[in-house]
Amino acid sequence: MSEHTPSQAEGERDDETAPGYDPPWTTPSQAEGERDDETDEERPLAGAEKDDCPETPGPVTRDHVRALLAEREEPATLVLVEGRAEVVTVEERTSVRYAGAMDVISGEDLARRAGTRAPAEQDLEALVGMVNTLVGKLGA
Repeated sequence: MSEHTPSQAEGERDDETAPGYDPPWTTPSQAEGERDDETDEERPLAGAEKDDCPETPGPVTRDHVRALLAEREEPATLVLVEGRAEVVTVEERTSVRYAGAMDVISGEDLARRAGTRAPAEQDLEALVGMVNTLVGKLGA
C-alpha cells in the first residue's frame, strides 16, 4: 500500500504546495473558455448563428401561440415532437404521426390563462415565455 496524504491521493502535487509556488491566475470564465481578447459580440453562440436565434429560449414561438389561440372549428393543442413544437387538431393528435408526441397545452387552456384569444403583442411574448416554461417543466 502506498503512503500518500489524502490530498496527494486526490491528485495534488507536492510542488503545488511548496513555498514560493505561484499558481497561474485564471478567472472562472477563462477556465470555461472565455478569452480576454474576445468580446461578447465576437463570440459565437453554441450551436447557433446570431441570425437564427429565437427571440425567446425554447421551442415555442409567437406563431405557435397565435395558432393555438386562433378561433377554429376543431380544438387545437400544442405538442412536442422530437423537440419541435407543433400546433395540431385533436384529429391529427390521434394519428400515427403524433403517436409519441408530448401534449403541452390546449388552445382552450391557454386562452383561459390569457383571458383572451387575441392578446396584445407585449402579452403575446409573455405567453410564449409561459408556454416555454411549461415545456421546461415537462422536461422536454
